[in-house]
Amino acid sequence: MHLWLPGCAAESRDDSGDQTEISGGEESDETADNDSGGTETTADPAGDGDGDGDGDTGWQPPLDDVLRLNHVQLKGTHNSYHVEPPIVFSDQHRYTHQPLDVQLEDQGVRAFEIDVHQGSGGLEVYHIDFIDEVSTCDTFALCMQTIRGWSDTNRKHLPIVVWIEVKDDVGGVPIDDLSVLDDELRAVFDEERLYTPDDLQGSYESPRARLDAEGWPTLGEVRGKVIAVLLDSDRAGEYTDGFTTSAGKAMFANAPGDHYLDGWAAMTKINSPTAADAIAAAHAANLMIASNTCGADESDETCVGELAAGFANGSHFLKDDFPAPVPEREYFADFADGNPARCNEVTAPAECTSEALEDLDG
Repeated sequence: MHLWLPGCAAESRDDSGDQTEISGGEESDETADNDSGGTETTADPAGDGDGDGDGDTGWQPPLDDVLRLNHVQLKGTHNSYHVEPPIVFSDQHRYTHQPLDVQLEDQGVRAFEIDVHQGSGGLEVYHIDFIDEVSTCDTFALCMQTIRGWSDTNRKHLPIVVWIEVKDDVGGVPIDDLSVLDDELRAVFDEERLYTPDDLQGSYESPRARLDAEGWPTLGEVRGKVIAVLLDSDRAGEYTDGFTTSAGKAMFANAPGDHYLDGWAAMTKINSPTAADAIAAAHAANLMIASNTCGADESDETCVGELAAGFANGSHFLKDDFPAPVPEREYFADFADGNPARCNEVTAPAECTSEALEDLDG
């Protein structure tokens, strides 16, 4: 088992991947006579003050038919489940993340990275067997259920993007059939909650054809949904049937640089946010880009520079070991002009504002 142990502190960094609406019940369930005067009152199941039971505040996204998914930059975490091991063998492992729902609620995180291993009881989540294996959610199913639970009560959130890395080389048995990931995702997120390559493709012949013709979906199309991405670019060919199609898949695949214009290609990871030319090439192909910013073994000065480069170069998902302040460091991934998201400096139109992206407390 790889359970989160209270009192452990810190986290790990691995760069092996390269680059319902819930309606209320019947009226008989939601109204009741007031004993003092017999007046019918409507219940507020979620306790959010708007009476609809969906767990949201009264904030309404003002530009959801104008702004598109690629116009945003989302705060993310690297090895999002990670807890510093009791004995630290590498400074890369000196960090601890809060549980996923706390990251969502309190830290503004909207992009995660989850490492999976095939164990005796199914897909397990941890970094490296024995030396770095403490996790806030012990199984892939539990991690996804935690995200789903938070999403259920915050239905107006920006899409939550989950990058999934198969790490069977450092623990567990080989995962020879990647469809097990699709099955576990669909066991937690139904068709209405999971935004897939087929959803992006729509009536076009491929996701690429849709991107070329219309661009990325509006925020209105993806708000409240989860998007999953297979991080392992070295398994993209396997997952896309020889680099031919993403039809029927639950996840997008991380496109290697020589496949940016393939019909299935939509997402890529360029590890360094300072790789301006590589990121520009991915932008030119209209891909969504993830980059790692601060690692636990890097200095505050280096981390400040990497986050600034990620902002300036326009990576869409900025994955960090420190999404919020910690006592031992001055640096954290400060999205001061928009938390959980900011307008992408490379792609966003002039009318974009962080307040239009997400304001669940508004």
